[in-house]
Amino acid sequence: DPDLKVAAVAKNGEEAIAWLKYNSADVITMDIHMPGQDGFEVTRQIMKDKPLPIVIISSAYSDKQIELSFKAMSAGALAILEKPVSLKDSSYPGKAELIIQTIKMVAGIKLIKRRFSSQNKLQEDVLIKKPPKKDLTIDAIAIGASLGGPPAIAAILSELLECPVPIFVVQHISAGFTEGFVQWLKSNVKLPIVIPKNLEKAKPGVVYIPGDHFDIEIKKNGIISTLVSNTKGPKPSVNNLFYSMASCYAEKSIGVILTGMGGDGAKGLLEMKKKGAYTIAQDEDSSILFGMAQEAISLQAITEVLPLNSIGKKINYLLERSKIALSGNQEYE
Repeated sequence: DPDLKVAAVAKNGEEAIAWLKYNSADVITMDIHMPGQDGFEVTRQIMKDKPLPIVIISSAYSDKQIELSFKAMSAGALAILEKPVSLKDSSYPGKAELIIQTIKMVAGIKLIKRRFSSQNKLQEDVLIKKPPKKDLTIDAIAIGASLGGPPAIAAILSELLECPVPIFVVQHISAGFTEGFVQWLKSNVKLPIVIPKNLEKAKPGVVYIPGDHFDIEIKKNGIISTLVSNTKGPKPSVNNLFYSMASCYAEKSIGVILTGMGGDGAKGLLEMKKKGAYTIAQDEDSSILFGMAQEAISLQAITEVLPLNSIGKKINYLLERSKIALSGNQEYE
């Protein structure tokens, strides 16, 4: 691509860290498996000394490598992409194009740190305990994310120590990394997390994440339909999940759209809101890339915009209100 220029090539992580002491780059790409320090350690060091956009490009052939890739994301890497096998591979053009587009997108992010809004505890309490305009009962939660999503999803789910309803999560991810994503989440979240089978019935308190190459849609009575994804663009489809949530759960649902590129999920979330769902968007300050959430806001698909560190708490508050509403007690704090 004529717009991209290789500033330097390092043989290992130590060489890259040494080069960065006196030089800089718009984006750093690295494998997770390298001589000496692995990609996680190198990412951690770079984010500590000189925060820059980092994209992990790795082969998904080792469980340990996949685990390290997600640890690197928790340390600050923005994306994990699959390394093309060779120029002769039929999937090479698509994988190469995704790498190019991702590099271009993250190059615009000049400072990569775990960013949170600066609201104080009192402001946060006001945000979280701002009551909905009407009493609500919640039967399901859906979350959609793309670039920068895994740490955001982990942050929200880790707040939900107990959840009386199923949670459906769609994260744009390269094929081959889903199982590693699930295993990494399990190490950070107390709720059970599974990749559902086709026509499996959703259970309360379980987090469902679609497997490689599959979209998920929720049917009547909480039946999970897994479909081979034929969506153009990033996969799995957030829109498909949100549209099905609108149809199946309507006003008895929460929809959340997080950091990410593009507009996937915005139209589906609008349909959820039209059906009466409570919809939440991650705010710009706490987003790595304010694309999906911004598109949803522009479509007026959002009930409330919140910083990442308030979203899990808000969901807990809405679930508590739902519990009280179901008990018939109308006195809320």
